[in-house]
Formats: sequence, C-alpha cells, structure tokens
Amino acid sequence: MSEGLELESRRRIYDFLVANPGTHLRRIGHALGMSTGMLSYHLGYLERNGVLKAEEDGHRKRYFIARAFVEAQRRILAVLRQDVPRKILVELLTYEGRTFAELQASVGVSKSTLSYHLQKLMHRDLLVRTKRERESVFTIKDLEEVRKLLLANQSSFHDDAVDRFADLWTKLRT
Repeated sequence: MSEGLELESRRRIYDFLVANPGTHLRRIGHALGMSTGMLSYHLGYLERNGVLKAEEDGHRKRYFIARAFVEAQRRILAVLRQDVPRKILVELLTYEGRTFAELQASVGVSKSTLSYHLQKLMHRDLLVRTKRERESVFTIKDLEEVRKLLLANQSSFHDDAVDRFADLWTKLRT
C-alpha cells in the first residue's frame, strides 16, 4: 500500500482520484461528503508524501495520482474536466477541422465565450488554428492522446456528448 493511505479517508480520496483524475477540491468534497477543511488537510498530506500531484488550473487546483499521468496528460485531463472546453474537444474529435461558426453552432455558447475557451485551449497548446480562405479552422494538436484520455475516462465525465462520441468511436473500430 502506498505511503499515507493507511487512513480510510485518504484511501477514499485516492480511490476517487483513480476513477476521476483531474478533479478539483470542491467536487471531490461533494462526491465524498467531506468538509473542505478536512479534505484540504488530507490532499495536502497526500501531495507532500508523493501520492498525489496537484496542477494549478486557473483559480483551481486539480488533483491526480502522482505516477498515473505525465504533465501533458494532466493538462489535457484538466481541460476535459471543464464543460465548454470538453464540448469543443469532443466536437473536434468527431469532425476534425471546424470553423468558429461551426463550433459555435454545435457547442451552443456566445461568441465571446467560445473565443475565450478557444484562446485558452490554444494557449495550453491543445488546439491549432489554421486559415482556410477567410476563416480560421481549429484542430486538436495531439488528436490521439486527447481521444485516448477521453475514452479511458469516459464514465467519469457524466456527459452525453462524450458517451455519443465513445459509441461512435466503438462502431467505427468494429
């Protein structure tokens, strides 16, 4: 057993993060029914002892099992935990190259919201923007890695779009 997992509460946190990598503190606390203070204490302990790895994600910290993912995978999973970026990535996995207008129609957010999230995804080096005539076309930089992580963690997202993509991918592979 890993160092620091002797307590039941720490084991529960560990097991939750095995099933839900990249989850932030409040969601972990809500799912496990733990207070923020107690959860922060145990997460800090597990992080200091090398069991967990925390990644800053804007105003949140996202937690991962330390040896389970490399930095690039943690970056992708952190983005997949967010609704709008996940919808964008699922759309781009399904229809590899999409214009801004196509993404806006499928994701269903305002232009400013979509622009914000596309910029964030490009800044994190997950998307590539190319020009096609007068339009920008967006594609995923590492398509296979994003697809692999999305499918491997499908059940933890609780998202119909992810489930539809997984069904489509399974049908295409068989």
